[in-house]
Amino acid sequence: MQRGIITLFVLITVPLVAAKSPRTDVTVSGLSSGAAMATQLHFAFSKDISGAGVLAGPPYYCGGNGMTVALCMSGPALYVSVSVLQSKINSYKSAGSIDDPANIANDPVYVFSGKYDTVAYPGVVKLNKDLYARFNANVKTNFDMAAHHGFPTDNYGTKCSALNKESFINDCQFNMAYDVLNHLFGGDLIKPEFGLKSSMAGQMLVFSQDAFINPPSFLSTGENASSAITQWLGKSMAIHYPTSWERSVKGFFNQAMPDVTIPLKEKTQARSLSASLDEQGFVYFPSACTNGEKCPIHVALHGCQQGKYYVDDVFAVKAGYLEVAELNNIIVIFPQVARSLALPTNPMGCWDWWGYSSLYYATQGAPQMAAVKQMIDTVRMINNAFVAAK
Repeated sequence: MQRGIITLFVLITVPLVAAKSPRTDVTVSGLSSGAAMATQLHFAFSKDISGAGVLAGPPYYCGGNGMTVALCMSGPALYVSVSVLQSKINSYKSAGSIDDPANIANDPVYVFSGKYDTVAYPGVVKLNKDLYARFNANVKTNFDMAAHHGFPTDNYGTKCSALNKESFINDCQFNMAYDVLNHLFGGDLIKPEFGLKSSMAGQMLVFSQDAFINPPSFLSTGENASSAITQWLGKSMAIHYPTSWERSVKGFFNQAMPDVTIPLKEKTQARSLSASLDEQGFVYFPSACTNGEKCPIHVALHGCQQGKYYVDDVFAVKAGYLEVAELNNIIVIFPQVARSLALPTNPMGCWDWWGYSSLYYATQGAPQMAAVKQMIDTVRMINNAFVAAK
């Protein structure tokens, strides 16, 4: 693995310091509990995250601290007060626990709910539109699809109107990943052609989430420690080739890296496991982004029973994000949550939207929130290294 990493850093002669990102540099989306997490990340880090796709999930802080979870899943929506949720956001802002929600103004937001969804009650999901409208976001809705609870695609999954408990991905003859990303990135993205196999010339990697959550100081300080950087990345990530892909030889992560799907475990992984995070996550670098182009980042969050623990790389590979990312030079991070039965109690592998990991789960300092934000920052520093080495 280290031979390939050396290829990455041999040309780097400038300090590895993350530049200040433009406003449109980071967006998020998610399904079900991932949708709830997407809204939490957007509101909490609205200074840096500029848009959100909310697919079949409840609005920000709907679950309270475990008190209203059932209501937020099954309704009725009449009993969920958007004004109370708005007040919670403003109180967190006043306490300095989240960024100023004024940053949300004009941000693109995409809200989806299938007509046949019996898992996340459509009436509650639609409250996202009302809540975001109160902060003057640019909201696009998709409420008329004859879909059940799942991620719609144009070529993979079970019948659109059926509940697919194996992967929660439905073949609806609709490219949801493109529709969401196109809205979040201004409406000018290239759309993958239906029925044609896209060339995945970029590289997908599996990475140690704990290593990315707790990167060494030299990544951010710009110290002259290229050998240490090489060693750290060699322990923290590896090329991941889904079975349907051909080997890519382009970019800094090249075939000198062995085909490994699990990187070396870090001694510090217990910190992430205590927040119900899985040991590894996935990240896709489009070919342009491994060849010196500074690229925006999108974070795609799986739903309950849809993470690596349950379906391996199916959500990451089959939801449709990668084809859009490759055509439009967007790095996509797929953070992962694992099932845990005690401390914390998360038996279905859901993102925390009701407080199982922290009383303040929807704020910047919450374990999962801070973890995903640090993953974003770490991936940005790696992309900056590609830019520096061009």
